[in-house]
Amino acid sequence: MNCFQLIKTVLDEAYEAIPGTKPEREASVSASLKSLSKDYASLTKTGCLDYRKPCRRFAYIFRYTTSHANIVYQLIESSKILSKVFDSKKVLISCVGGGPGSDFLGILKYCQSAKKSPEVKCLLLDRDPAWGESWSDVDDKVGSKMRLSTVFNSFDVTDPDQWSTFTKHFQADLFTLIYFMSEVYALRTKADSYFNALMSSMQKGALMLFVDNNDSRFVDWFDGLAKTNGLKVLEQGSGTLTMPMDENKKDLEPYFTKFGHPKLQADVAWRVVQK
Repeated sequence: MNCFQLIKTVLDEAYEAIPGTKPEREASVSASLKSLSKDYASLTKTGCLDYRKPCRRFAYIFRYTTSHANIVYQLIESSKILSKVFDSKKVLISCVGGGPGSDFLGILKYCQSAKKSPEVKCLLLDRDPAWGESWSDVDDKVGSKMRLSTVFNSFDVTDPDQWSTFTKHFQADLFTLIYFMSEVYALRTKADSYFNALMSSMQKGALMLFVDNNDSRFVDWFDGLAKTNGLKVLEQGSGTLTMPMDENKKDLEPYFTKFGHPKLQADVAWRVVQK
């Protein structure tokens, strides 16, 4: 099962959760797709978009999660350092800002493609608790061959009173920051204390995968935090990544016909750093 096929099953459930008649649902999703594009254009000024409405979550998963999950897969598949993590019997992964599912879906696809079956536990950490509904039964969808579980924790990285009560995730083997630094860039002065606490508390040898838009503002912010906290850059790069050939947008039907193309390529920057 590729990412598009798995995401299709999630979209079916998410679509049913959108209130209204069939035409009203289609209209609300179309409006959400347009508003997301507009909101992302001003993200560096506003930060932390609102995904409380079911139509907004559906729109994000359809348009962006499909692409971002495959970026994670491609980077792990091409990295000897990251792929070696999944040779262990048990792997604990903290997906910071991972509510939309991009992080663990990319990891899932890699493990299935590489025929690896570690016991993977993904801690999904996100401000919006509604994302937990989308992925609570993903282990049932992928079947028994893949031992993957997800645990959702809701907290705001800009609020120490919230995130300071969830420090167990600091003990992960791998941390992922997938398009999250750009999400909170506008609030970076408030988020700095969380990222410093996270990076300074990582276990020796733990890895972190950073992926975001190829924009010096986000990359420089991450690089500065990593350097301050003594993280070593093992791999880095930037450029345009396109959808793998095994993914077929027609697997997203009937939503592909209704709502157009999902995101198929992205200009990204990435880092693999280690404590």
